[in-house]
Amino acid sequence: MARSLLRRARKDKGVSSVEYIIILVLVALTGIAVFKIFGGQIKTKMTTANTTMQNDVNPQ
Repeated sequence: MARSLLRRARKDKGVSSVEYIIILVLVALTGIAVFKIFGGQIKTKMTTANTTMQNDVNPQ
């Protein structure tokens, strides 16, 4: 019995690549959702910053 527990412990040690893929997919989906929700606001802020930089900074 001790040997079977030892084998199981060795087998289950660490994270498998399938679990890494699941985590990667969840992170990607979260990122896509955040960009869909806040994308318009981010675009507006970046456009404002770009316009400000073009108008206020004089090249030498």
